[in-house]
Amino acid sequence: MFNISKTCKVVFAFITTLFIVGFAQSSEGIVLDFESGSLDGWEVVDEDAANLGDLGPSTWEIRDSQLGLDGKVLYQGSNIWGSPPDSSLMGTFIIYKGEQFTNFTLEVDVAAADNDGMGLVWAYTDTDRHYRAIMINDKWPDPNPVDGIGGPFMKIAKRISDEEPWYELLTAVKDDYVPYAEGQKLHWILEVDNGSFTLTREDGLSISAEDSEYGEGYVGIQLYAQQAEFDNFTITPLGAAAIHPVNKMAAVWGDIKKGR
Repeated sequence: MFNISKTCKVVFAFITTLFIVGFAQSSEGIVLDFESGSLDGWEVVDEDAANLGDLGPSTWEIRDSQLGLDGKVLYQGSNIWGSPPDSSLMGTFIIYKGEQFTNFTLEVDVAAADNDGMGLVWAYTDTDRHYRAIMINDKWPDPNPVDGIGGPFMKIAKRISDEEPWYELLTAVKDDYVPYAEGQKLHWILEVDNGSFTLTREDGLSISAEDSEYGEGYVGIQLYAQQAEFDNFTITPLGAAAIHPVNKMAAVWGDIKKGR
């Protein structure tokens, strides 16, 4: 009968732990802080010219923060906006293409230089298929010819087409909307869980909606006539294991030495 010694068993456990820890680290979350100066993994997508009033192009870049964030940040400085009747707050996207997500939490630091539209997108596969949460301090468009809700507001909507009406409104915060602070650090948290969506700002203002038509997809940022900075873009899949690699491996290595 072949016997495996205690030491061999513990070594096997140690190797297994290394594998589990490596997997857990990759599933705990992705933090994009732009300090490398690279936009590798990101794709810039401007709306088709037929959907724009200001054709742009967008000017996404990495720069040293000038609006109160830390270190290097992602920045967009053009005034690109649409649609031509100026009803749906369209303009430019930047999409993280490193991985697709279904259920997750996304956190990001934000600083806006203007009072126009900015928000997050998810379940993104193209300009005509995604969800978005977007907010604007300006009163425009007022009245809105598509859904009747002019700014200022916060909305969650589903993109259904690259032609009018472009988006299907899921919910809006209008009467209780509080303008975001311009020129200072903001923080957004987006939670997506089996077709339930909630965006919460640093001031406690939140918006929630439900829709299950779109599932897995990419995440990113959308701007409308807005110049803004973004930093510490963090995506954490729901249910990610919370393993502490150093403590766990130290305990296993201790068992290996005891078994010698």
